[in-house]
Amino acid sequence: MRKIHYILTFFFVIFLASPTFAADLKIGYVDIAKILNDSPAAKAAQKKLEQEFTPRNKQLEAKAKKINKQKEKLKKESDIMSKDQIVALQRKITKGERDLKRDATEAQEDFKLRRRDELGKIENRLKEVILDIAQKGNYDLIMTNADVTYASDKSSINITEKVLKKFNSK
Repeated sequence: MRKIHYILTFFFVIFLASPTFAADLKIGYVDIAKILNDSPAAKAAQKKLEQEFTPRNKQLEAKAKKINKQKEKLKKESDIMSKDQIVALQRKITKGERDLKRDATEAQEDFKLRRRDELGKIENRLKEVILDIAQKGNYDLIMTNADVTYASDKSSINITEKVLKKFNSK
């Protein structure tokens, strides 16, 4: 344990002793999440997905309402129903719930796949824009939110707005 501590201290001292290493680097930071939230392309993709999946969601809601009505009927009318009718209605409710759960899971998986496809297209375009800015701006390193815990919006390292403007212009 002490060995690791000494090694880390050694590298830290070396790093502090030679600030010329850091002086030559041009580093940029891009907040991908902000771009995906603020860009018209991402908003259009979200709207497209909503339009695509709204009818399916309405069907699921209708099925759920139907099952709830059957449950209410069973609860209210179980006193006057025969045992066979009660068992048949319970089976119908159970089958309906199982079908609804399967359909909802299927719809959710389909939505995730479509969302991944749409965001993948946007992210690919975004990578092209970032690479273009990096090459034209002579950046040595560009990091994204997956790599950085914090970067001030006011620092010169944060090039998110520049990327967003260029991304929106394409």
